[in-house]
Amino acid sequence: MSKHLRILLLMLGMLTSLCVYAESTPPLAKDKSSYPEQVALAGQTYILESARRACILRKPDQSVLTLDIPSPCHFSVGKDGQAHVEIFQNVPIVMVLHVAPMADSKPECRSQYKAIRLMKGQLEPSVLAQSASCLRGVGDQKSYTAMFDW
Repeated sequence: MSKHLRILLLMLGMLTSLCVYAESTPPLAKDKSSYPEQVALAGQTYILESARRACILRKPDQSVLTLDIPSPCHFSVGKDGQAHVEIFQNVPIVMVLHVAPMADSKPECRSQYKAIRLMKGQLEPSVLAQSASCLRGVGDQKSYTAMFDW
C-alpha cells in the first residue's frame, strides 16, 4: 500500500472518529461539580485534585502523579455520568481533560488531555494532546490507546 493511501486512510479514520465523538458528547456542564473527578481502577480509587493551578492525580497510597494539565480538570464522562474507563488488552485506561470555553455564546473551546493507563500496577500517563474543540463524552477507543506503545 502506498504511503499516500495510508495517510489518506488514517485521516479518514480520524475524521470518522471525530464524528462519532461529536455525536456522543453530552452538553457542557454549567459547573465543575458535574464532571467526574474520581475513578476506580483495579479496585482502587484515584482522585483528581488541583495544586498550584495544575491538575494532579492522587493515588490510593496518597502519593501524586503530576499531569502537566491546568486545573480544573476531570475524567472523560461515560453515558452513566461517571468517569469512563476504557479497557484495551485487559489494561484500564482513563482520559483526563481540561476544557476551557473560548466564548460565552458559542461552544468553542480549547482542550488539553492525557490518557493514563494502569499497566502491571503502575500508572503511565501519555503525552499531552491538545484540541480546538469542547471534548466531552467517552470519545473513540483510539483516543485512549493511540498515545501509547503497545
